[in-house]
Amino acid sequence: MSLMKEETRKKEIVEFASTKGIIIQKDAFSILSKKPDWKETLERLIKEKESIISRQLLEGMVKSKISVIESKAMTKSNGFSAPAKSEKASFRIMKELDVTGQSYSEGTVQDFLNFFQQKFKALSKILKQRHTLKPKPIKRLKYVALKSNVDVIGMVRRKWITKNNHTAIELEDLEEKTIAVIPKDKRELEKARDTLMPDDVIAIKATKVSNDLLIVNELFWADLPQRKRKTIEKDIAIASISDMHIGSKLFLEQSFKKFLDWINGRIGTTEEKEEIGKIKYLIINGDNVDGIGIYPKQFDELNIKDIREQYEEFSDYILQIPEYIEIFIIPGQHDAVRWADPQPAIPEKMVPRLAEKKNIHLLGSPTWVEIEGLKTLIYHGSSMHDLFSSIAGLDYAKPQNAMIELLKKRDLMPAYGLRQPYVPEKKDFMVISEEPDLVFIGDLHHSGYGTYRGTLIVNNSTWQDRTEYQVKLGHVPTPGIVPIVNLHTGRIKEMQFQKGER
Repeated sequence: MSLMKEETRKKEIVEFASTKGIIIQKDAFSILSKKPDWKETLERLIKEKESIISRQLLEGMVKSKISVIESKAMTKSNGFSAPAKSEKASFRIMKELDVTGQSYSEGTVQDFLNFFQQKFKALSKILKQRHTLKPKPIKRLKYVALKSNVDVIGMVRRKWITKNNHTAIELEDLEEKTIAVIPKDKRELEKARDTLMPDDVIAIKATKVSNDLLIVNELFWADLPQRKRKTIEKDIAIASISDMHIGSKLFLEQSFKKFLDWINGRIGTTEEKEEIGKIKYLIINGDNVDGIGIYPKQFDELNIKDIREQYEEFSDYILQIPEYIEIFIIPGQHDAVRWADPQPAIPEKMVPRLAEKKNIHLLGSPTWVEIEGLKTLIYHGSSMHDLFSSIAGLDYAKPQNAMIELLKKRDLMPAYGLRQPYVPEKKDFMVISEEPDLVFIGDLHHSGYGTYRGTLIVNNSTWQDRTEYQVKLGHVPTPGIVPIVNLHTGRIKEMQFQKGER
């Protein structure tokens, strides 16, 4: 804890004790000044008619930096009993799809070449599974008769508008390249024209008009197959949160404390507690702390100006979540990992108290976890900013639509060299190689939900108030919202903790 923060807390304790008419002995004062929940501790003692607060009195309430109030809440509080506690967790972290411990890129030209070749091979393999496609390598187009129909798979090298307002794209495979034109009057391809980006791997059905020119009749991305939503027999649920930004002056501390009270069953209606008791899994989608030096003049906007202290406070909060809940934590751009995707897990040395907990799992971004048989893609969501700047019609107020575009492309890296940086790893962790049943994302500070071809999409809210940068953009976040996905019914219930609901 910084000296400034500790002094502020000490003043608050003195003022509180004076107001309540209690005496805090010197050795007890030292303990309280280090506890983020000092006020709750004192209020409980006041209710128990204690007027002199001693060290011995507090030591009976403290264990491993977590008060007995918090510890008891992990199993039962105010008569609250969670059915999920008796359910055995069933999950598999798909480590083969997580960059943590598997980052070997040296940033060489060969690494970049391998990266794009891997991407092309992975997505073209998915495209070739379409029974309606019989693609030819581009180099063999010279043997196809003029005005014949032909199927081709390629990566979009560039895209431009011709002088006659047609859309032209340069396609390349591993050996050769060609030009394909999407006619301006082809209305069924209008959306494809608008959403097509450099580095997309696509398939086209086209007509050959010359040895180096094709006219596009149909266009396909790797996409997901049509599927029904999956549910499970167990009546349990997943909750998810994101973008806490602890350390920022705009961190909504009181709202987050309400969430902790709620997930522990200390507050809420009878109906809500029934839902709370079903929560077996919690996903935390990155930007857990605000970080240091992330943007100009950030230091002046920080309440906690040391990265390790930010993670200490983050750990204090997360350790208050019941231990029967399995927690999956990934990083974001503000966390103490590299900015570029894919991001490895937050180092254990930054959160040693969390790392030692069996129910807490530190993972990379993106990552995959098979939860109760459901393949779950968890990603902070950094690349979606590139979609908003490149594709007309996308709206920050409906972030789920941007995620649908990535699912269509089967790629979390829409284009190389835009706003979001990427590391050319020897294995492509950004291709959506599996068919996800659930997708959880964050970063945009706006809640949103959707379903696409059997995949449920959840974009998480934030626990940070509106920033000046968001005001300039006209972006209005939706803070303090927690979605609960019931894995048995497939329904989402939304809880709000920011607008004075509690």
